[in-house]
Order: sequence, then structure tokens, then C-alpha cells
Amino acid sequence: MRLLGELKDNEQATLFSSYLLVKGIESHFDPAAGDLYEVWVKDEDQFKEAYADFQEFVGNPSDQKYANSVRQAKIIARAEEKKRQQIQRRIVKVKPNAMNRKPPLTLTLMAICAVVALATEFGQVDRDNDGFMDRDHKVYKALQFVSVDRPDSLALANLDKDDLNRRLASIKRGEVWRIITPIFIHYGITHILFNLYMFFQFGRLIENRYGTLKFGLICLATAALPNIVQCVVPDWMGGSPPGMVNGTMITSLGGMSGVVYGLFGFVWMKSVFDRSFGFKIPQSTVVILVGWMFLCMVPGGLGFIGMGSVANWAHGIGLLVGMAIGYLSSR
Repeated sequence: MRLLGELKDNEQATLFSSYLLVKGIESHFDPAAGDLYEVWVKDEDQFKEAYADFQEFVGNPSDQKYANSVRQAKIIARAEEKKRQQIQRRIVKVKPNAMNRKPPLTLTLMAICAVVALATEFGQVDRDNDGFMDRDHKVYKALQFVSVDRPDSLALANLDKDDLNRRLASIKRGEVWRIITPIFIHYGITHILFNLYMFFQFGRLIENRYGTLKFGLICLATAALPNIVQCVVPDWMGGSPPGMVNGTMITSLGGMSGVVYGLFGFVWMKSVFDRSFGFKIPQSTVVILVGWMFLCMVPGGLGFIGMGSVANWAHGIGLLVGMAIGYLSSR
């Protein structure tokens, strides 16, 4: 910062500083001895140009261009203030230990999954004498997307398995909670451990960053839509139609993975498009999760590790829903 010179009063200092501002030269003025005002230019590289303007102003301070510059300078100043306020609104003040707090909803949902896993024996129950899986378990049946007992199940059994009346039988009966509750069912220890580990990583980040309510809404969106799509898509396209098991028409859907992919998609888009997010998802994590999703889609791709059918539609739709929420909220 360098001193350009002194002007005789506040009015002249204001005129000249406004003129410099319109030209893109930052300056300020301070009171000096008597009624004089010192004018300073902030950028050393602009000093030469500003000094030439200063000499010209001293020679003819009444030139109309200086009066006109005051109005333009006010417009520029208002625009700069508006920009500053917009930036200020985007600044998120995070307390030092905010990211280390215990996220209540994340932990609650994890606890529900654990309780359901124990209550349903991880989705596995004893076979009957005919070799069919005995799914007559109250907790399991209460949480599945479709669960209809006799005699209504017998009428549904006569319908084509791609018939929407069969696929949405429980929902049409008013049991709308079934849109969400399959996320609490898990098949085996590996299934639940992987899902809950990833759910905790993303859930803790989002809940502590945006609050429990917003996190809960994201979970609802990334659970409901993927479950619906997974269950209404035709069987030949990888959907999950209900089947007849021991007199009960029931689906075999389960897992938190659709929500996990939704939370991953949200964090991914936020880290790319929202500079105030404050978290950068590692590229390796993106490659692993997206690669795993496509591996699950390959016929027989998981056979070498002994995994059965996978709800690929739930994974894909969950990811797209999470990405959409993350992108749109960033814009």
C-alpha cells in the first residue's frame, strides 16, 4: 500500500476514491493534519496508474466524470456487499467437536437392524419336513414388503407373478410401513456388518453436518423409492416378486444397502458441487462402491464368494436418489 498524496477535504477524497473504484483500483483515505486527507492505493502494481489519475484530478477536481463516478461506485459497492452477504450465508460454523458427536438417528436405526437380525435369526429359520423355508415368523412377516396369509394369499397365488396387484398386495391393504421396513432385515452376519459399517460412516457425517431431521428425510427417500422399484420391476429384469411359502405370499427383500448407496451418492455430489460441505470423499471409495454395485449386477458375479441374489434395483435407485438430493441441494 502506497500514499498517492493529500487532498484538501473529505468531498474531494470521496470523489477521487470513487473514480478509482470504478476503474478497478482499490484505495482508501484517512484524515491527516488540518482538513487534509491522505489517499492510499492498496495494490503496488496499480500505483503508477493511480498516481497519474491523482495528478489529473488535482488539476481539475470539478470535472463531471468524477461526480458521475460517485453514482457508479455506489452501485459497485452495493454489488460487493450483496456478494459478501451471500458468501457469509454459505459459511457453516461447525463446533470443534460437532463431527465427533453421537448421531442419535444413525445409532437408533443401527440398533433396530441389530434387534431385527436377532429376532429373525438373520433372516434364516428352520426348514420344515418338505425342505421349504419356514417364514412363518411374526417379526419377519411384519417387516417384509409383501406378506399376506391365507385365505387371501391363495387368490394372489393364481395371479401372474408380475401382476402389480400381487406385488403391491400389502401396500394396497394400507400397510404402508412396509415401503420402509425391509431395510431392517438382513441375511447373515456379513450382510449386516458391511451394511451397518458403511451406514455409520455416511450417516454420522450427514446427521452431524445437517441435523437429524434432514438426515431422516434423506433416509426415508433412499429407502422408500428403491424398495418400491425393486419390488415392482418384473422378475425377468431382476425384481423381487413375492412367492408362496408355507401358505403365505411373501417377498424376500432385505438390507440397508439401498440406503447406504443413497447416502454415498449424497455425500459424493456434495463433495463435488458444494464447496461449503467441508468433506472430500476419497476417489478410492467411489471406485470401490460403484465397482461393487456393478459387480453385483453381473450374472454369477458374486457366486465365487457364496452370495445369493442381490437387490440391484434398490442399489441403483438408492444411488440415483441420493445423488439427485445432493446435487440439487448444492445448486
